[in-house]
Amino acid sequence: MPNKARTLLIVKLAVSVALILWITSRVDLPQVWVNFSAADPFLLVVAFAMFFLGYVLTAFRWRTLIRSQGSDATVPQLVRSFMVGIFFNNFLPSTVGGDVVRMYDSWRIVGSKSIAFTVVFVDRFLGVIALLGFASVALMLDEGIAAGLPFVTLWVILIAIGTILLCYLMFWPGTGETLVRLAERFLAGNITGFLKKIMASFKVYARHRRALRNALGLSVLLQINVVLHYTLLARSVGIVIPIESMFLVVPIAVFVMMVPISINAIGVREAIFVFIFSQYGVAEEQSLLVGLIAYGFSLLQGILGGVVFALRRYT
Repeated sequence: MPNKARTLLIVKLAVSVALILWITSRVDLPQVWVNFSAADPFLLVVAFAMFFLGYVLTAFRWRTLIRSQGSDATVPQLVRSFMVGIFFNNFLPSTVGGDVVRMYDSWRIVGSKSIAFTVVFVDRFLGVIALLGFASVALMLDEGIAAGLPFVTLWVILIAIGTILLCYLMFWPGTGETLVRLAERFLAGNITGFLKKIMASFKVYARHRRALRNALGLSVLLQINVVLHYTLLARSVGIVIPIESMFLVVPIAVFVMMVPISINAIGVREAIFVFIFSQYGVAEEQSLLVGLIAYGFSLLQGILGGVVFALRRYT
């Protein structure tokens, strides 16, 4: 492992350990176990089952984007690939492992590395747009949580502006040529060539607006599923927060967990739930338990993905 990568890994590990030690020093750990023992098993099972609905929605969105590029894949094939990606996300020190798997499988389907990159990038991007939309609407409905989070409105505005700008750069006709001309001035030829291919792939989506709308609609359904999953998870341990507030809580938590400052969001996940739920007067022991169960669910998904990875065959 290169020195830079090793140093980054050590820093992430240190952040995870520090956050876990900080959180556990603040809570009554025996009470966390008592709360877990009293959790509603039915709600936990339903919450976990919602992951599989999410897999199917993700596969349909992914398939929509692949079809726009002139190729096709079956939904079960894409579900299996997504599950394998979750396995690599959990058992590698980075959350990009899953995207690498999906890009590789997309490349096998479409036969182009640049198109595969574009498909997975747009797939991820549409999910972020849906989450951002939920957070923006929820901010208008829940001023209490917005007031408790420093600069959250400013961050949402900046992210919204960045999202609109990125949409313009990716999908608006003519911007691709401008970016390529700039790249030809400042970047190496092989990078410019790859960028040209990527921009050509984005042009395909500019011509298939209906496919983009369908994929965005699936993203909205997928993120509703995510919010409902966390709502059931919270209620299983006795946390009852208005559903409209959860449409703000969950996007904020997901965005924070996406920041690559720890090992697979370990520590960050628990800290953000403790912080956000505290704005609603929830006990830290209950909040921490949500993060711990969420991580346990993530590991279980990874194990299932590992089984799929061990069993699948390439043809």
